[in-house]
Amino acid sequence: MLLCCCAVDDKAPPEVESEERIPATRPFIQTTPAFRPDSIPDVFMVSVTTKSSPLGIVLDVTNPECAVVKEISQGPVRDWNQDCSEDKRVMLLDRILEVNGVRGSSIELAKALGNPDTQEFSITMQRPEERRVQLHRPGEIGIIMNYKKVGAIAPWISKIMPGLLSQWNENMPDQAVCIHDRIVAVNGESGNTEELLAKIRASQETLELTVLHYAI
Repeated sequence: MLLCCCAVDDKAPPEVESEERIPATRPFIQTTPAFRPDSIPDVFMVSVTTKSSPLGIVLDVTNPECAVVKEISQGPVRDWNQDCSEDKRVMLLDRILEVNGVRGSSIELAKALGNPDTQEFSITMQRPEERRVQLHRPGEIGIIMNYKKVGAIAPWISKIMPGLLSQWNENMPDQAVCIHDRIVAVNGESGNTEELLAKIRASQETLELTVLHYAI
């Protein structure tokens, strides 16, 4: 079985609500126009106003290219969820695409959300699609996953190599999974990152992975 797992460090900049310190590789990019709703699937907009209180969301920035919502606490985002339609409610593991016209790395987006000088926030988000992948052993899975040692919301796929998963992608293109996708359950059972990895290693025959697909 080819299943490699990489844990990242536990340091994070104190001025932002985030999970990891990952060096920024490129500057803020001001976008004009913003994301078109038809350019990436399941995109929706969130507009909130804040004064002195935080927005009330914590990001998992383990993946430097795909920031996702790790926690929603008291604040404007929770208030938004109570008043908006169901399809525009912010949920755990939703992806942040853009903040006030700014795109960038996960850390850059976290800093934009934590900017104390900003009171009006227009946030472009993506709802991932749940896909269920069935792999039949024996054979190598052929993936490398990254995760955070403590408090990771879900491990993410950082590389796909020849193996059972690449065969699935070839045979089931409409249900294919990609790098950046998150594994949230194994054989129908959820759990923390370490529990999910243990379930994958222990699986002997059919291995069903519940994956959140972000269509990056």
